[in-house]
Amino acid sequence: MTTRTTLLVVLLGLPAVVLLALGPRGQRHVPADRTVVRYWEKWAGVEALAMQRIVDRFNETIGAEQNIWVEYCVVSNVDQRMLIATAGGDPPDVAGLFDHIVPQYADRDALMGLDDLVAEFQIDLDAFKPIWLEIGRYDGKLYALPSTPYTIALYYNHRLFREAGLDPDRPPRTTAELNDYATRLTRYETGEDGRRKIVQLGFTTSPGMLGWWHWIWPNFFGGRLWDGERSAIDTPAGHAAAEWIHQRRAMLGNPEMLKFEGTTGAIEGAQNPFLSERLAMLFQGPWMSNWISKYARDLDYAVAPFPSATPDKHHAFASTDVFVIPAGSRHPREAMVFLKYMLQQDVLEELCKEHGKVSPFRTPAPDFYATHTNPFIQVFDEMAGSPDAFGYPQMPTWAQTSAELLKMHESILRGVRDPHDAVKAAQQRIDTIVDEYQRMAAKRRGD
Repeated sequence: MTTRTTLLVVLLGLPAVVLLALGPRGQRHVPADRTVVRYWEKWAGVEALAMQRIVDRFNETIGAEQNIWVEYCVVSNVDQRMLIATAGGDPPDVAGLFDHIVPQYADRDALMGLDDLVAEFQIDLDAFKPIWLEIGRYDGKLYALPSTPYTIALYYNHRLFREAGLDPDRPPRTTAELNDYATRLTRYETGEDGRRKIVQLGFTTSPGMLGWWHWIWPNFFGGRLWDGERSAIDTPAGHAAAEWIHQRRAMLGNPEMLKFEGTTGAIEGAQNPFLSERLAMLFQGPWMSNWISKYARDLDYAVAPFPSATPDKHHAFASTDVFVIPAGSRHPREAMVFLKYMLQQDVLEELCKEHGKVSPFRTPAPDFYATHTNPFIQVFDEMAGSPDAFGYPQMPTWAQTSAELLKMHESILRGVRDPHDAVKAAQQRIDTIVDEYQRMAAKRRGD
């Protein structure tokens, strides 16, 4: 066992040994004359089936012509397993990761730089929207290529807008206006105990009802959580976002909101409060339309870009699953043959449609919108072209930073801390995390 592997085993514990010994294995018969390209991917279910169909088609065509066989392996916890396998000298040849992992892996030399390979294989990067390429870069180098991207928008209920006296064709255009709409769209009843309770909520930033993006709000006030060297939550934008969250809850009644938020069902299911028409506005991705079609077919709704603090700005959160080649890949060029195939517009847009995502290309194919399952996919797609679009902060310590920002957010939601004090405390904790990481990174580099 190498020194790097030993270190990871110590850090990750006994499961690392098991993962190294019992890593994913392919199950299909491989023709004897093929070079096997091991492809680890996190997708399961219908998403995996869609990818497997494309892999099969590659193996039958380009793969047969160039004696390559892509072995598609569904891998749970692929980020951890790939890091362990890379440290152990036996990584897959290509892998699918979440984009927020890329800076950490690139900083630890776990990913192969792709600039030279992209040039060698003549992949036209200009065909893609800039945001999807920027997400795959770290420290000026390209480490990841987009697979199935998405943006997050505002879903809103037409019927509830009309009942509240709001124009159903005019969604909120600023964050202040969203808070006003949220107040008008919230309804109360008096319970048997004589206490007021919310039976219909206008909007919430609670992660339990919202989704998975507790950290994004300062961006809609013009902030950036990472400037390339330091975290930046204790800023005017950070404080404005915290105050925006606090004000809305104060207007609606924080105890009542906490009780309502505690009643939410599974986000994917008929009890989703937006699907059951108990929540009038929701911040979610393009896949939401699939859940609506399945669980609330008659829901009268629309989608709009999420508003920024001022109407002249069009901030949009953009994220994407990515393709990477791990450092130590045994067949990087064969892996690039496969990635070049995947990055063909017809192939990649086929996958994006089956996953309910947007197109990564500057100009989607003529039939992309018309044949997509989401009737509002053009809204999501055009948001990625905004000059104010942003992705995850490109910081190697994102996992720990995100956890601290979740603590900050929850303290504001629960009213246990003044929002401005919560912001300052989060900044101090994140600074400590970043400083410690940079100290260890310098030691690792021998600085």
